[in-house]
Amino acid sequence: MIRWAVCWPRCVKKGLQSLAFAFEEDYLTHSGGLFLIQRFCNKLALRRRLQRQWRAAPTWSEFDPLDLTLLLLFLLIAGVQRINKSDKLQYDGFFRALLGLDQWPNETTLRRFLQRLSPDAIRQIARLHDQLRHDLFGRPKPRTSLTFHLDSVVLTLYGKQQGARLGYNPKAKGRPSYHPILCFEDHGQEFWHGSLRPGDAGSNTGARHFVRRCLEKVPSSIAKNRVRFLADAGFFSGALIADLEQAGCGFTIVCRSYEAYHRLAQKAGFKDLKMGWGYAEFRHRPQKWNQEHRFIAIRRPLPVDPEQAQQLTLFKDAKYSYSILVSNLGLSPWRTWVDYASRAKIEKSFRELRNELALNKIPSQLWTANVAFLQLLLLAYNLVHWFKRLCLPPDELGTTVETLRHQLFSLPAHMICRAGKNVLLLPRHYHHKEEFLAANARVKKLRIKIRSDR
Repeated sequence: MIRWAVCWPRCVKKGLQSLAFAFEEDYLTHSGGLFLIQRFCNKLALRRRLQRQWRAAPTWSEFDPLDLTLLLLFLLIAGVQRINKSDKLQYDGFFRALLGLDQWPNETTLRRFLQRLSPDAIRQIARLHDQLRHDLFGRPKPRTSLTFHLDSVVLTLYGKQQGARLGYNPKAKGRPSYHPILCFEDHGQEFWHGSLRPGDAGSNTGARHFVRRCLEKVPSSIAKNRVRFLADAGFFSGALIADLEQAGCGFTIVCRSYEAYHRLAQKAGFKDLKMGWGYAEFRHRPQKWNQEHRFIAIRRPLPVDPEQAQQLTLFKDAKYSYSILVSNLGLSPWRTWVDYASRAKIEKSFRELRNELALNKIPSQLWTANVAFLQLLLLAYNLVHWFKRLCLPPDELGTTVETLRHQLFSLPAHMICRAGKNVLLLPRHYHHKEEFLAANARVKKLRIKIRSDR
């Protein structure tokens, strides 16, 4: 028989054995880092812009619509993904103080606020977003070109929401959904435009009008031939490509899986590249298209990355998989492929919008309320990105919202009044103290002009 001898140290550390408690503090918080976002929004004069822009806001006897709008933005940034989970912050006196709220609106008030927003009010929110993007476009350094990534996402719905339709839904087949279309700008790493659509809308439904709206927002300092669009096969349309050609924009779009393109690529002949890859290019005028265009076929050995294969691969044989692009860019076939393959990095931003900023948590059964929610969501995402771009080091530009919450925003703190001044007490051994102080210093130095003609 084996006997085990356990030697205990002479002094065993113990946890708290007794504890008294009292419910008497008002300004405890676990979101002390949101102070940085609040100061950043003050530098943007966000409240003043809202007040000047918003002419069709609903009237309330208890709460100012501006307060409710800012509250929804801060809830999204703080990571509160559902309105019915916002009541926990009513005990956070610091959070209320950041927004100047004397009392906390319940979830019914927030839902009714979204539901009472008129289409005019929603357009004014979008217009405010566009104005902020315009004023911050050249910061921290001017841009000379734009790269737009078009994509659509499927939002599965569980309820009786207006506009819920049965459509393409690979993860929850048979469930109704929404199918919003989004445009993301690569160089600025910001969402440029977004539109909510019913679930039965195809990927390119309304795409022509959507692209026109994106181009209307391009600053006059950017020539149209310095703007290019990258899109997957869902946007493969002769009418859309004709619009882009007429506007003078560049484009690279994945072709739909038509066997004819495969045969044309084989007829044109593949030229070998390194590592077993190859390419072929040919000119072709599909049926009902106005003119012929340049097509590029990329051949690569099996196996391929599963995520890229799902999006790009059209044909397979025993040895290779093939992807075919239509493009008017004056790049070599390989450079055209590399340029388009960079879309894989952009998918992270779409996933972040859906999972970390609650795009997949539709708050209401009313269509207009959900349209307003999407516009507020895009504004909240870009506010965080503009903060990263202007107030954090350049190597932090790719930091996700979730990481920022963990490192900066979700910070335990206690606000007190000392010698007549508000003081925010933060953890003594905070690991990101230097980053916090540097960001605060950059926010203080920030100067943004507000144009009086807007």
